Amino acid sequence: MAEKSSPRRTQAERRRTSREKIIREASRLFAEYGYRGAKLAEIAQAVGMSEPGLLHHFPSKEHLLIAVLEERDRVDRERFGQDVLEEHRNLLEGLRALVAHNETVPGLVQLFIVLAAESIQPEHPAHGYFSERYQQVRDSIVELLRQSQQRGEIRNDVSAEELAAMVVALMDGLQIQWLFHPEQVKMSVVFEAFLNLLKVKTSEKSL
Repeated sequence: MAEKSSPRRTQAERRRTSREKIIREASRLFAEYGYRGAKLAEIAQAVGMSEPGLLHHFPSKEHLLIAVLEERDRVDRERFGQDVLEEHRNLLEGLRALVAHNETVPGLVQLFIVLAAESIQPEHPAHGYFSERYQQVRDSIVELLRQSQQRGEIRNDVSAEELAAMVVALMDGLQIQWLFHPEQVKMSVVFEAFLNLLKVKTSEKSL
């Protein structure tokens, strides 16, 4: 008896698969060469398309960049969005889990660092995206820090706003050092030491 052939994919399914492949390869090349250094022709070649074929899916390089950033955010929200962080018993556990996860995805970490650095220039197409993202991240961490301070888990002799800026600065700075020297800089170990500095000691709680 002849085997049944698998059903043919619809045009929408083929289009979705092509877009996913393009975004995946664009992420890799943006991480390696930056937005300006990666060429559309190189991305098209990596996915086995012509440049006009790629532009059929993404009208411009800027559209492709936004799609890459949106995909990264989607993955982050699934793993460590606001609701996921709040499921942890406290903020420190959520941040610890995020740093541990980042150690498993060096390509995504590099993509973020390269594009964030490039986008400091106001004319960069991702400038507004990263400016808004940093503000949102700090605001979210500030709120969670205040809750932890009220529960007596985190020191309150430094404002939540200042601590939030420190947390973001440490995480980004650690990622850069880790990308250069992954064997020497252990993100989870260093971040754990920093978290211990934030915690209220048992002796202080009893005062």
